[in-house]
Amino acid sequence: MSFVALVTEEQASPSLKQTYEQLRQNFGFLPNYFRALGRSPRLIEGHQVLDADIMKDGALPRLVKEQIGLVVSGINSSSYCVAVHMEILHKLGVEKPLGRKLATDHQNAPVEDKVKVLFQFADKLTRRPFDITKADVDTVRDAGWGEAALFEAVMTVALFNLYNRVSIGLGLMADF
Repeated sequence: MSFVALVTEEQASPSLKQTYEQLRQNFGFLPNYFRALGRSPRLIEGHQVLDADIMKDGALPRLVKEQIGLVVSGINSSSYCVAVHMEILHKLGVEKPLGRKLATDHQNAPVEDKVKVLFQFADKLTRRPFDITKADVDTVRDAGWGEAALFEAVMTVALFNLYNRVSIGLGLMADF
């Protein structure tokens, strides 16, 4: 049960109904996350802009960004985001056992060492952001990631920490 009332489609303004329909087309259903944000439709728009820009393929492939997001969501114990992003990863071809491993034990996940370095960086940035140093950045670079990949990794970690705080703070329950 959510800690706040979710804005139903019946309660939604005409423009919010359009947004809800777009979300339904993208996800195949209307996620509780966006129904909770329905009281502030501009926040939904802002989330969509952030997600589209940060999660697109770039220096890091979207698949790696989704994996980082699942690692962060697992660290934060965000059951809502773990469920949603395991499903998204599954649609991108990642089997559920690997998704579970990313959410619960990313250090031992069967991924490239180069990607594990990003997970370790994401872990530290999530748990102890004030402890990040140039040495941490150098470790990412030494693994073969450039400045653009580092930037995208930081943005991905920040985005998922936002998603996690919202879903946990509002008491959202998984939709499926």
